[in-house]
Amino acid sequence: MQSTETIQLEVKNAVPSGGEQETTLCIDLWRQIDGFFKDRPFKVEDPYRGKLGEYDISLDASDMVRALQQAKDSSGSFNHYRRKHAEDSSVSLSATLSLKVVARNDLTAPYSIYHTASVFIQQLMLGMNIALPGSCQLLATQFLGEQAHRFEAQDFDSKAFYDANQSAVDHGWPRISQLSFEKVWDWFEMLGTSHRNTAISTANKVLVDMLKIAQQRYRYGARTAMLVANQLEMLMGARSDEDMLHLRERVTLVLGRPPESADCFKELYRLRHALFLGEHPVRRPALGYHDADEEIKQQLSQHNSGVEKAIAVVLALVQDLIETQSREYTFTEQMSRK
Repeated sequence: MQSTETIQLEVKNAVPSGGEQETTLCIDLWRQIDGFFKDRPFKVEDPYRGKLGEYDISLDASDMVRALQQAKDSSGSFNHYRRKHAEDSSVSLSATLSLKVVARNDLTAPYSIYHTASVFIQQLMLGMNIALPGSCQLLATQFLGEQAHRFEAQDFDSKAFYDANQSAVDHGWPRISQLSFEKVWDWFEMLGTSHRNTAISTANKVLVDMLKIAQQRYRYGARTAMLVANQLEMLMGARSDEDMLHLRERVTLVLGRPPESADCFKELYRLRHALFLGEHPVRRPALGYHDADEEIKQQLSQHNSGVEKAIAVVLALVQDLIETQSREYTFTEQMSRK
């Protein structure tokens, strides 16, 4: 027997940040996504049944493509369209994703189906923002469906990835590319990213931390700084070091030497040290504000520059692992006498 559920994810704030070029690339990527998932196998650890569940996933993203294309057609770019929304509440940012989840071999409880849908959405969001940073924003979300009232959808912001990419462009380092989404998804499957709810491998720990960063809204707090520092240390195998010297050297081996303006390591570690000692100011969670003056935005972002630069480094390292189909980095030291 099989158990099939069609779940809709209503996204009331689906239009991400983006200039003209980013807007075009984002819509192109969503068009690829719309045709990518057709009864695609997907394995998820099912906490309800205590074992690995096997499913087939189909995704209809046509309404998302329509909404994003309409934003481009009416304003030229997502940034311009979001400004129109700030001035006129009738300008909609919403779109809907439709998911068909088919459980193989046996009937499955609604919790298991919605859990699978949630893990799939997490992985979709990660894959898109790794392939094209800033391309997938799922905010003010709600499940629609027969059992939907029993489950809360999760929100994920693309702003951290977009800001990191902009930082890399502004400073000329590190190089962040646009990857094939299929290559990113194949890497996830190689790692078994969806197979466990508790990440064990280094790469999967980094990906789960990316999910947590995507849940941070409007300016990055102490948790984000700690997560990014932790990601870099895990990727570079430098957790035993008390300073950033070896970490920076290892990143340089992979990505090349950073210019002074992009060298985030001292700034990030000073911030983390201040957080450990309780010396860093504690900021109240900010109100989402879509039409703040540019001067105010710049003032708010000043203390985040080190975090944005560090997220760019994490993105570049993950992209490098995907490009080389690698699971992790290994560093060895050798000595010989001549």
